[in-house]
Amino acid sequence: MARRKTAPEAPARRELILAEAASLFARKGVAATTVREIADAVDIQAGSLYHWFESKEEMVDELLTGAMDDLSGWYQEAVDEHAEPLPRLRGLVHAAFRVIAAHPDACTVYLRDYAYLATLPRFAHLNDASLRVRALWIDTLEAGMAAGDFRADLAPDLVYRYLTYPLWLSVGWHRASGHTLDELEDQFLGLVLDGVTPRPGRRTPSGTSAGAKRTTAPRSGGSRRKASGGPVA
Repeated sequence: MARRKTAPEAPARRELILAEAASLFARKGVAATTVREIADAVDIQAGSLYHWFESKEEMVDELLTGAMDDLSGWYQEAVDEHAEPLPRLRGLVHAAFRVIAAHPDACTVYLRDYAYLATLPRFAHLNDASLRVRALWIDTLEAGMAAGDFRADLAPDLVYRYLTYPLWLSVGWHRASGHTLDELEDQFLGLVLDGVTPRPGRRTPSGTSAGAKRTTAPRSGGSRRKASGGPVA
């Protein structure tokens, strides 16, 4: 007699389907990924997929909502924990790299397919969440400019774009770079806060002298956090 599936198997199966779908979306794009391909990846019939999800769009929505919820929560933690603009900016950068580590496929899908998804009414909430996230960055930059921590001759909205766009693009290459996410975060903060011109006496985010020569390039394999290789959400 066949054994009935126990209740815990259902959510585990659903999570597996979502993880495989996320991988396909990240590699091929949402529009180019078919329901049959997702079903084949988890070895079920295409029609059976609708037992778990009502549509491909529901999978995408759940994938991106999970990542955006974490991003919004971790950004808010950075704002709540740091009253001063400079530590708060560091906290926002750290939260972004944390999301890249936890949700690499979701980040890739968001970057690649946002323009397409924005045309679908179901995903209007993503734009709302994006605007709330943007406000946290802009408020931090404006506060830093008012306090004299950041240059006041720069436009906050442009600084926000210059900072966040290359940061998020690192999701596409960080695993092949040979560096941990901690190293990328440290380098990013050094570039943002100190620029590429060495100034004697200035300290880098890691505490080394800006004018000191690096004896060995930072590589993966240390005790610090490794770049994630798979979806967590």
